Amino acid sequence: MRKILGVNISHNCSFAYFEDDVLKEYYEEDRFNKKKNYEPEEIELGNYTYEYLVLKKFKDVVFDTVAFASFDRGHLQIELPIIKHILQQVKYKKYYFDNNNHHVYHAVCGNYFSKFDEAVALISDGGGELILAPTNDGGRRSAPDFKVLQSIFLINKKEVIPKFKYYSNKRFDYFDNFLPTEKHVKENVDSQYPYEYVLSNKLRAGLRYIYYLPKAGFLVGEEGQMMGIAAYKNKNTDISKEVLKIADKAQEETLQETIELVDRVKEYTDCKNIILSGGYHMNCSNNFKLVKYFSDYKFFVDPISYDGGTAVGAALYYENYLQ
Repeated sequence: MRKILGVNISHNCSFAYFEDDVLKEYYEEDRFNKKKNYEPEEIELGNYTYEYLVLKKFKDVVFDTVAFASFDRGHLQIELPIIKHILQQVKYKKYYFDNNNHHVYHAVCGNYFSKFDEAVALISDGGGELILAPTNDGGRRSAPDFKVLQSIFLINKKEVIPKFKYYSNKRFDYFDNFLPTEKHVKENVDSQYPYEYVLSNKLRAGLRYIYYLPKAGFLVGEEGQMMGIAAYKNKNTDISKEVLKIADKAQEETLQETIELVDRVKEYTDCKNIILSGGYHMNCSNNFKLVKYFSDYKFFVDPISYDGGTAVGAALYYENYLQ
């Protein structure tokens, strides 16, 4: 019996325990330490003394592999000490980590729960893996970097094939002076699968919410509250009209972006099974609108579409797509 532990070390720090590809246990550390949306970097950086309460449940388990997931923080010197510290608290034979697979793990997690034989996974969030900006001579440079916000994958039990990715440098290029127009590129940026991608300095998907939150008076991590109040735009409420306007603007703009993403699927496949994953798809209202708008598709929303689910995706990806 193979025993695999998937661990997400970004926000919503999570642990997924598999025995022979069957999810036996899933936990999020913030349910134990009572620190909402707990992210290891916040406590671990420069300290590395935190004892993960979830790991006490696995003190007698020897894992064949511990597979780690994270969004790309841009520096392995941040990721690797956190991983090393967690490994000191478990029994294991080997470990696996690749910070370029954040959106892949979302897709794999959604596919596991969907039970589709084959599907198209649409991922939308506030940012996954980074790529370096292109130079005029065709090379790459270190800044400003681009972070993926939306992806399209074809997925089955054996392959996760990227078809499209939307990257933005908005988070890094604060002066909006780089790539003022979108650049559409199609090249073999992956060693195995070529895919189309867009480089942009525009807001998109979950990143749009991150930028709109403070404008509407919300704190980081309160995207769900802003999504919810958008439903009150035409109702009597104590919420200010300006806040409602911003919330509605975020909903409408991101809905149109997601509709564009679904429309793009038709360029790559005739498959009608759509998986929605990534933190943005906690957006029940817009998910429902998508289902109505594309009535000829079968939609499945990943039940752990936020980063917690990447622990599930990392474990399954290692076992089923790399072996």
